[in-house]
Amino acid sequence: MKRAITVVLGLGFAMTIGILIWPNSTAQAQPSCKDFQAIAQAWLPTSTRLAPTDTWGGPLFGFLGGDLLVGVLSGNDGDETWRPHMGAGTGGAYTVCVGYPTCTDSFTYEVPHSVFPIPPGKGGLVPYYGNTAKIVGGTGRFHGASGNLNVSGPAIAWPDSGSPIGASGRWNPAISGKVCGIQ
Repeated sequence: MKRAITVVLGLGFAMTIGILIWPNSTAQAQPSCKDFQAIAQAWLPTSTRLAPTDTWGGPLFGFLGGDLLVGVLSGNDGDETWRPHMGAGTGGAYTVCVGYPTCTDSFTYEVPHSVFPIPPGKGGLVPYYGNTAKIVGGTGRFHGASGNLNVSGPAIAWPDSGSPIGASGRWNPAISGKVCGIQ
Protein backbone atom coordinates (compact mmCIF):
# COMPACT_ATOMS: atom_id res chain seq x y z
CA MET A 1 0.00 0.00 0.00
CA LYS A 2 2.83 2.35 0.95
CA ARG A 3 4.53 1.61 -2.38
CA ALA A 4 1.31 2.44 -4.36
CA ILE A 5 1.00 5.79 -2.59
CA THR A 6 4.66 6.58 -3.35
CA VAL A 7 4.17 5.72 -7.04
CA VAL A 8 1.01 7.86 -7.32
CA LEU A 9 2.65 10.81 -5.54
CA GLY A 10 5.78 10.46 -7.69
CA LEU A 11 3.68 10.36 -10.86
CA GLY A 12 1.71 13.42 -9.74
CA PHE A 13 4.94 15.29 -8.93
CA ALA A 14 6.46 14.35 -12.32
CA MET A 15 3.34 15.54 -14.15
CA THR A 16 3.35 18.84 -12.25
CA ILE A 17 7.00 19.45 -13.09
CA GLY A 18 6.37 18.48 -16.72
CA ILE A 19 3.53 20.96 -17.02
CA LEU A 20 5.58 23.75 -15.45
CA ILE A 21 8.62 23.28 -17.67
CA TRP A 22 6.74 22.41 -20.87
CA PRO A 23 7.77 24.85 -23.60
CA ASN A 24 5.34 27.71 -23.94
CA SER A 25 2.96 26.79 -26.70
CA THR A 26 0.60 29.19 -28.34
CA ALA A 27 -2.74 27.92 -29.43
CA GLN A 28 -3.70 29.07 -32.88
CA ALA A 29 -7.22 30.29 -33.27
CA GLN A 30 -9.17 29.82 -36.45
CA PRO A 31 -8.50 32.86 -38.64
CA SER A 32 -11.36 35.30 -38.68
CA CYS A 33 -13.97 34.38 -41.25
CA LYS A 34 -16.49 36.58 -43.02
CA ASP A 35 -19.66 35.61 -44.83
CA PHE A 36 -19.37 35.96 -48.60
CA GLN A 37 -22.36 36.19 -50.93
CA ALA A 38 -22.15 37.29 -54.55
CA ILE A 39 -23.73 36.99 -57.95
CA ALA A 40 -21.99 37.25 -61.29
CA GLN A 41 -23.08 37.82 -64.86
CA ALA A 42 -20.67 35.66 -66.82
CA TRP A 43 -20.27 35.30 -70.58
CA LEU A 44 -18.83 32.50 -72.69
CA PRO A 45 -16.30 33.43 -74.05
CA THR A 46 -15.28 35.91 -71.37
CA SER A 47 -14.32 39.50 -71.94
CA THR A 48 -12.67 39.63 -68.47
CA ARG A 49 -10.00 36.98 -69.05
CA LEU A 50 -7.48 36.94 -66.21
CA ALA A 51 -5.61 33.81 -67.38
CA PRO A 52 -5.09 32.37 -70.87
CA THR A 53 -7.28 29.33 -70.10
CA ASP A 54 -10.29 31.34 -68.80
CA THR A 55 -13.48 30.79 -70.78
CA TRP A 56 -16.28 32.15 -68.52
CA GLY A 57 -16.27 35.57 -66.89
CA GLY A 58 -17.98 38.87 -66.24
CA PRO A 59 -18.99 41.39 -63.57
CA LEU A 60 -19.47 40.25 -59.98
CA PHE A 61 -21.37 42.01 -57.19
CA GLY A 62 -21.55 40.85 -53.60
CA PHE A 63 -20.97 41.33 -49.91
CA LEU A 64 -18.02 40.29 -47.80
CA GLY A 65 -19.25 40.57 -44.25
CA GLY A 66 -21.19 43.81 -44.46
CA ASP A 67 -18.93 45.41 -47.08
CA LEU A 68 -19.94 45.81 -50.73
CA LEU A 69 -17.64 43.95 -53.10
CA VAL A 70 -17.57 44.89 -56.79
CA GLY A 71 -15.31 43.07 -59.20
CA VAL A 72 -15.18 40.42 -61.88
CA LEU A 73 -15.21 36.63 -62.07
CA SER A 74 -13.03 34.75 -64.55
CA GLY A 75 -12.20 31.07 -64.96
CA ASN A 76 -13.09 27.72 -66.46
CA ASP A 77 -14.69 24.38 -65.61
CA GLY A 78 -11.46 22.41 -66.01
CA ASP A 79 -11.48 19.16 -67.94
CA GLU A 80 -14.97 18.58 -69.34
CA THR A 81 -16.49 15.14 -69.80
CA TRP A 82 -19.68 14.80 -71.81
CA ARG A 83 -22.19 12.01 -71.36
CA PRO A 84 -25.45 11.57 -73.30
CA HIS A 85 -27.43 14.00 -71.12
CA MET A 86 -24.94 16.00 -69.10
CA GLY A 87 -21.54 17.56 -68.86
CA ALA A 88 -19.17 17.42 -65.92
CA GLY A 89 -16.11 19.45 -65.11
CA THR A 90 -13.14 18.37 -63.01
CA GLY A 91 -10.40 20.66 -61.78
CA GLY A 92 -12.11 23.96 -62.56
CA ALA A 93 -10.73 27.22 -61.20
CA TYR A 94 -12.20 30.71 -60.97
CA THR A 95 -10.76 34.00 -59.74
CA VAL A 96 -12.74 36.74 -58.02
CA CYS A 97 -10.94 40.00 -58.76
CA VAL A 98 -11.61 43.30 -56.98
CA GLY A 99 -10.34 46.41 -58.75
CA TYR A 100 -10.36 45.03 -62.28
CA PRO A 101 -8.20 45.18 -64.39
CA THR A 102 -5.33 45.56 -61.87
CA CYS A 103 -6.77 42.89 -59.53
CA THR A 104 -4.63 43.91 -56.56
CA ASP A 105 -7.14 42.11 -54.31
CA SER A 106 -8.25 38.71 -55.59
CA PHE A 107 -8.85 35.14 -54.54
CA THR A 108 -8.99 31.93 -56.52
CA TYR A 109 -11.29 29.03 -55.79
CA GLU A 110 -11.10 25.55 -57.25
CA VAL A 111 -14.13 23.48 -58.14
CA PRO A 112 -13.00 19.84 -58.13
CA HIS A 113 -16.32 18.60 -59.55
CA SER A 114 -19.11 20.48 -61.30
CA VAL A 115 -22.08 19.28 -63.31
CA PHE A 116 -24.20 20.94 -65.97
CA PRO A 117 -26.96 18.75 -67.37
CA ILE A 118 -27.02 19.48 -71.10
CA PRO A 119 -26.48 17.11 -74.01
CA PRO A 120 -23.11 17.58 -75.71
CA GLY A 121 -23.18 19.92 -78.72
CA LYS A 122 -26.70 21.12 -77.90
CA GLY A 123 -27.94 24.41 -76.56
CA GLY A 124 -30.25 24.96 -73.68
CA LEU A 125 -30.95 26.39 -70.26
CA VAL A 126 -29.34 24.29 -67.54
CA PRO A 127 -28.51 24.46 -63.85
CA TYR A 128 -24.84 24.53 -62.89
CA TYR A 129 -23.68 22.91 -59.63
CA GLY A 130 -20.16 23.33 -58.27
CA ASN A 131 -20.88 23.13 -54.55
CA THR A 132 -17.51 21.82 -53.47
CA ALA A 133 -15.45 24.94 -54.18
CA LYS A 134 -12.42 25.68 -52.01
CA ILE A 135 -10.44 28.92 -51.84
CA VAL A 136 -6.83 28.06 -52.67
CA GLY A 137 -4.99 31.37 -52.89
CA GLY A 138 -5.20 35.10 -53.07
CA THR A 139 -3.48 38.44 -53.54
CA GLY A 140 -3.50 41.71 -51.64
CA ARG A 141 -6.12 41.73 -48.91
CA PHE A 142 -6.93 38.08 -49.76
CA HIS A 143 -3.32 36.85 -49.46
CA GLY A 144 -3.56 33.73 -47.30
CA ALA A 145 -7.35 33.47 -47.69
CA SER A 146 -9.08 30.13 -47.25
CA GLY A 147 -12.64 28.88 -47.05
CA ASN A 148 -15.33 26.83 -48.73
CA LEU A 149 -17.90 28.10 -51.21
CA ASN A 150 -21.10 26.91 -52.83
CA VAL A 151 -21.47 27.85 -56.48
CA SER A 152 -24.65 27.28 -58.46
CA GLY A 153 -26.90 29.01 -60.91
CA PRO A 154 -28.59 28.90 -64.28
CA ALA A 155 -26.60 28.86 -67.49
CA ILE A 156 -27.44 28.81 -71.16
CA ALA A 157 -24.99 27.78 -73.86
CA TRP A 158 -25.25 27.10 -77.57
CA PRO A 159 -22.97 26.13 -80.47
CA ASP A 160 -21.69 29.28 -82.19
CA SER A 161 -19.46 29.09 -85.26
CA GLY A 162 -18.74 32.83 -84.90
CA SER A 163 -17.24 32.37 -81.43
CA PRO A 164 -13.46 31.81 -81.13
CA ILE A 165 -14.14 28.74 -78.97
CA GLY A 166 -17.10 27.40 -80.99
CA ALA A 167 -19.74 28.17 -78.37
CA SER A 168 -21.39 31.12 -76.64
CA GLY A 169 -23.28 31.34 -73.40
CA ARG A 170 -24.44 33.22 -70.34
CA TRP A 171 -24.21 32.12 -66.70
CA ASN A 172 -25.53 33.69 -63.51
CA PRO A 173 -23.73 31.97 -60.63
CA ALA A 174 -24.65 32.63 -57.02
CA ILE A 175 -21.58 32.18 -54.83
CA SER A 176 -21.83 31.88 -51.05
CA GLY A 177 -19.76 30.65 -48.15
CA LYS A 178 -17.01 31.80 -45.80
CA VAL A 179 -13.77 33.60 -46.60
CA CYS A 180 -11.25 33.21 -43.80
CA GLY A 181 -7.84 34.68 -43.09
CA ILE A 182 -8.39 38.01 -44.84
CA GLN A 183 -6.69 41.25 -43.92
